[in-house]
Amino acid sequence: MTTRPSRTSAAHRAPLAGVALVAVTALSACGNPFDASELDGASPAGTPQFGEIREEVFSAMLAADSVTISGEVQAGDADLDALFEGVDDDAVGDLQITGAVDGTNSEMSFTAGGNSFTQRAVEGEEYFRGEDFAALLISELDEDIAEAVDESFIEETVADAWVQFTDGGDGSVFSAADVITTWQQELDGEELGSMSAVTEDREGSPVWVYRADEGDTEFVVAAEGEPYLLEVREGESFYQFSDWNESPTPEAPESIITLDEIFAAIAEDQGWPTEEITENNDDSEDGESAGDDSTTTT
Repeated sequence: MTTRPSRTSAAHRAPLAGVALVAVTALSACGNPFDASELDGASPAGTPQFGEIREEVFSAMLAADSVTISGEVQAGDADLDALFEGVDDDAVGDLQITGAVDGTNSEMSFTAGGNSFTQRAVEGEEYFRGEDFAALLISELDEDIAEAVDESFIEETVADAWVQFTDGGDGSVFSAADVITTWQQELDGEELGSMSAVTEDREGSPVWVYRADEGDTEFVVAAEGEPYLLEVREGESFYQFSDWNESPTPEAPESIITLDEIFAAIAEDQGWPTEEITENNDDSEDGESAGDDSTTTT
């Protein structure tokens, strides 16, 4: 059976693939990155308040072809302290998204507390970096199987390879559009709209800098050309947007392996029928589906 992480219908996926989904979608639930409790006064002449350009900012970003997002976020804010055992909630993790804004032909990665995962989408296919996937798979194996299977065997099986998922999904990963849309929803309301800006020069280009919470929160918008968001800073978290419409897109990995091939390798190594591994995976998926139905039906 072949499955993959997806941003939709997660409860109907096998748990070993769903772990990656939880990690990825948790990043979109970091809450409002801007505290409007203390806002500056009116903008200087010639600089717009945020509410005057908000619609144009997000429309321009979502219409862009590509972007690179480099960020730092606390594990607790992204719920990664609950996902990865041993990760302190104060640990700051690194987020990287490159390529198409809509998540197709793009790559995203997150690293925190010694744990990491990287996903890639190319031409409708999704891939998960093997060494990261091995750690997630090992943590999600049935207890009896986990006792029998040598962890190093799984690691060696996927070493230097990418796990390919092809079950008819949309062929995209957690994307810049997901990040942008989350902020579009959060940065709404009168108070946020009244945030003022000062004009500064950064890296040779004029920008509008909006600050709140006595300067602890800051976001930077391009003052020339399209009003793209360039930087966001809130407490320990920091995001930088660059390479608008010029972000490199990833290529398909040269070395790939499927879930079926991983399960078959485990079964062969242990002398088990391949069907036994497949049935266990099917049972896990059925359990997830049943759990989802019971929690969503009211």
